[in-house]
Amino acid sequence: MLQQGFELLAGKHLMLLRASLALGYIPMSWRHIRVVFVPKPGKPLSQAKSFRPISLMSFILKTREKLLDRHFRDGVLVEKQLHQNQFAYEAGTFTVTALFQVVHRLEESLNHKENALGAFLDIEGSFDNTSLNAITTADRECGLEETCCRWVRSMLENRLVHTSLMGSSLTARVA
Repeated sequence: MLQQGFELLAGKHLMLLRASLALGYIPMSWRHIRVVFVPKPGKPLSQAKSFRPISLMSFILKTREKLLDRHFRDGVLVEKQLHQNQFAYEAGTFTVTALFQVVHRLEESLNHKENALGAFLDIEGSFDNTSLNAITTADRECGLEETCCRWVRSMLENRLVHTSLMGSSLTARVA
């Protein structure tokens, strides 16, 4: 419908996206997210960690989320840089970039015949276990506008997840 009637619908779509942001409100029909589980290769199917959850959400919610992400990357992060060792939200940086940096530091220590000490920490489920208050506080500290902070919080705390696996289905509000 958007492809065929874009000129007719674009203005209404934009008004809807702006109203959602301004009010910090996620319409009920956008909140429903279907989760499908894709098996990870080589993992036993008897364990929950053997599946990767994929969230299928409303196109309109995904559009609002992408616009906010673009605002964050192109606006907020341009004005206030992240820490030099922060690799998320930085163009051209990946997990591999962080690993190359560690290897480079180790090589420098070896070349200078210095001792090197490394501490490696894998925080399992770090995002899943981060509180909404911590996310909102971090958003504000990065300089994200209050309107955007309110929308992000609303989006995170008001989602309804629907899933089914092996004949069983479940609907739950994300905690």
